[in-house]
Amino acid sequence: MGKRIEWIDIAKGIAILAVVIGHTLGPYNGQFFGSLIFAFHMPIFFMLSGYLYHPRSVQQECRRGVINLLLPYLATAVVLLTLSAVARCLPNPLLNAYFASWRRGLIATLYGAGSEVFNPWHWQVQPIGAVWFLLSMFIAMQLFNGVMLLTAHRHQQLRQAVVRGGMFGIFAILGGWLGQVVYLPWAVNAALLAQVFLYVGYLVRQTDLLSRMSPAWYLLFTFMWLVSAFQGYFALTVPMSPNLLISIMGGIAGSLCIIRISDWFSHYPNAQLVKWLKHYGQLSLVVLCFHLVDLNVIGIEGWLTSHLMNHMGPLVTTIIGISYRIGFVTVAMLTIPHLPGIRVCFLPRQYLFRRVSHR
Repeated sequence: MGKRIEWIDIAKGIAILAVVIGHTLGPYNGQFFGSLIFAFHMPIFFMLSGYLYHPRSVQQECRRGVINLLLPYLATAVVLLTLSAVARCLPNPLLNAYFASWRRGLIATLYGAGSEVFNPWHWQVQPIGAVWFLLSMFIAMQLFNGVMLLTAHRHQQLRQAVVRGGMFGIFAILGGWLGQVVYLPWAVNAALLAQVFLYVGYLVRQTDLLSRMSPAWYLLFTFMWLVSAFQGYFALTVPMSPNLLISIMGGIAGSLCIIRISDWFSHYPNAQLVKWLKHYGQLSLVVLCFHLVDLNVIGIEGWLTSHLMNHMGPLVTTIIGISYRIGFVTVAMLTIPHLPGIRVCFLPRQYLFRRVSHR
């Protein structure tokens, strides 16, 4: 495994904490701060994947995706299904029966939706939640790698970039259109739209854009990010927003701002905040998976909210809820790497993929 790029770990740490916070805003979820978070917190993961992209054969990319993305998804689904079954058998206020039956849970797992499913056929499918991202990233990377391989032999660089940009643009338009018609399994809609974020991330590295941009550019990016947040909520999983073009531009701009902040943080590696952000970023997969477990089947945050809202008001209650949710994923983050059987499922890149790649 190559040497890690510190600012990427920091950016992932900021983004995954933003995911946790964004899902815990309660009465503030549809307001400006929520929109500001949702404008970038998923796009940046796709952009960073594009930044780190290296061409691989179709078989290699598929195998990497199965191990690094589908295995953690399946492990998370098993945890959700099991805890839901326990909650159905032993009702209690601190454990939710998120799936009313094994059948509903299995269908939700197979479909992999992040939010309410809609389609012309009126299929009733319960969303599994935030780990939709893992399935969507798997599809997105197969598509992206396929296009990059298909266009690899076009020797004229400008023509190659135009062809790739055109193909990714078509994918994005298709994803945006499908977001108004049908929520496809495995969040394929989002995977199509995400081709833009992947390609922008790839171009940022290929052109060494980060080192060439002056600070003045980030004023423009901040403005674009704010405009995106003011115009409304960006649900990438669908994908849907009041204006998808503005949301795409805001997602790119907001991600570049977070990347710039992360690069600045990386110059202070001994600061405790930076160390923690790096740790969250390095274990962002664990954080995402166990955040979903907390969201769906652990009832502590709901219990806290119901008991505190009337006494402390929505703001203080929301802050306490966010603190609890971050605490929950932090415990998971610190614990999972020390559990040999479980860590292979949730950290395959560190504990499984290296052995597979050497076969």
